[in-house]
Amino acid sequence: MQANAGNNNGPHESGSSLPTALQLVTALTEEQKQQLRDFAGKRMRRIAGTPGMDRFLAGARPDDFVNAALEKALLGDTCPKKGRRLSVKNRQSTEAFVSCLMGIVNSDLSNAVNGAEASFSHLPWGNAETEPGTVEAPEPVDPGRLLEERDQQRELFARLRKQAGPELQPIIDGWEPNYLSSNGIAHREFDRRLVHRVRLLAREIITDLAREIQPKDPNGMEPLM
Repeated sequence: MQANAGNNNGPHESGSSLPTALQLVTALTEEQKQQLRDFAGKRMRRIAGTPGMDRFLAGARPDDFVNAALEKALLGDTCPKKGRRLSVKNRQSTEAFVSCLMGIVNSDLSNAVNGAEASFSHLPWGNAETEPGTVEAPEPVDPGRLLEERDQQRELFARLRKQAGPELQPIIDGWEPNYLSSNGIAHREFDRRLVHRVRLLAREIITDLAREIQPKDPNGMEPLM
């Protein structure tokens, strides 16, 4: 089993049976396993400076996150509520499966960052220029606008996942948890050409959403500029 988990002649033909998660895991080459470890390692280094992540990452290895992703993929076939159910696209080849696993690793680490930031003991509010050891208080949150942004986010990523190929799914998975707080789509570990494709697709979707909700102005374009 090489590029295709069922045969060596490209994607599965319609009507043919798709491989199980166990078959895909078994078919992974050592090179692909190392690719996953390298990806996890780069992502870990990238988030290491986030407040609170030192405790989360203490003693952790890239293998830990790769193995967790593999376990979720396997559980997806037997217990979808506890694992990650693979899509048809994810099962087309081992390459597509690797892209899916990268997305799971990235999602797990992004969730860990969000949790670490939420639990981190922040400095007291104050004027940072005149009161060392303090930070500026955040701007008040507009609940109505926040709900509108979250509704748009939900619809944007639902359409992105439906329209994007398997090679773009890890980028989308990594972007979604940080959509409202990030100034960009992805980190350096992703191919810039793939990130650009996600950006173009997101622009098209947001433009469509803007037309659907006229006369309101579209939100969320800033990260795409």
